[in-house]
Amino acid sequence: MDEPLKLPQQCPSSTHEVIVVLEDVHLSIGGKIDTGSRSYELISYHSISKPDEIRDRVQCASVVIATQAFITSDSLGEAPYLKCIITPTAGINHIDVEECRRRGVKVAKCTGSTSLAVPDHALSLYFAARRKTVLLHNDVRTLDEEERNSWKRQGSIATKMQTANGHPPYSIDEEVVGIIGYGCIGKRLSVLCQGLGMEVLVAERKGVTSIERTSKESVIRHPFKDVVKQATVLFICCTSSSDTKFMIDAAELSTMRPETVIVNVSRGNILNTDAVIEALRKALISGVAVDVFDHEPASTTKDSAFLAEDTKHLNLTFSPHVGYFSTKTVVTMEMMVKNHIKSFVAGNFNNFIV
Repeated sequence: MDEPLKLPQQCPSSTHEVIVVLEDVHLSIGGKIDTGSRSYELISYHSISKPDEIRDRVQCASVVIATQAFITSDSLGEAPYLKCIITPTAGINHIDVEECRRRGVKVAKCTGSTSLAVPDHALSLYFAARRKTVLLHNDVRTLDEEERNSWKRQGSIATKMQTANGHPPYSIDEEVVGIIGYGCIGKRLSVLCQGLGMEVLVAERKGVTSIERTSKESVIRHPFKDVVKQATVLFICCTSSSDTKFMIDAAELSTMRPETVIVNVSRGNILNTDAVIEALRKALISGVAVDVFDHEPASTTKDSAFLAEDTKHLNLTFSPHVGYFSTKTVVTMEMMVKNHIKSFVAGNFNNFIV
């Protein structure tokens, strides 16, 4: 549904801010915003994502809140008043930071804003993939002409839960967890997994053989290739960049254990989706669960090869990029966004990327 263009009562100036929220479907900003001595107007849209729609709506803005909307030279247009862009997330792959730098536009992200919810969600995806919950659910709901499902016909479908090498699924205390990306989310995941009795291996950055670490970091990092080879569960929670695109490709998949389940709560392009699907077909790995896709919102193969009709029989578990959503994270994101606005108005850019 097209959302009508909303115009401010007053254009931005040295004494007045116009704050535009492009997607309050993800985060709604309520209550008072501290803009010091400056007045402000808040304009919110439910979901603006197309470049031309973004362009039309940021022309009157001095501050833009963009959760997933792509901020590029094209989607910004002239944007004569724009001075600041804030994302409520920790990821900034949807913002052309260099273009913002060229324009003199400040950029801020909310590091750690989702670190309480995303690890929980990652674990829920792990359990669903390991226990093949989606496939079993579909089997129970699929009836033949005699109104029997496979369970009724066979007496048991427990063997459907077997790993790619034909073994029963691992119990929690048998799992070797590999964590790729040891930021706020990775650290929280490590604590949760260890609390459940899992062995945890934190991966070094891909291609790095040795690196100086501060004495404050007590965790031992293992070579990336070793973690990929040893893990029975691989959690991907690193940031998206040119260095991490297709970090998991055919070469990495070929070295994995057949019991391996991959859980991606980072960004879709960390995985080479075609290679992952081929690995599942060849029984090189046991399952994949993702909360992120190549193009979002995702609904067809144009958005992700995972969504092809001929992948329905594979052990794939999906959620629609909702891992961040919880009571605490919504409150935290709103608070952090408001704090960034306050800092921007005060001229305090210590926590800004640009």
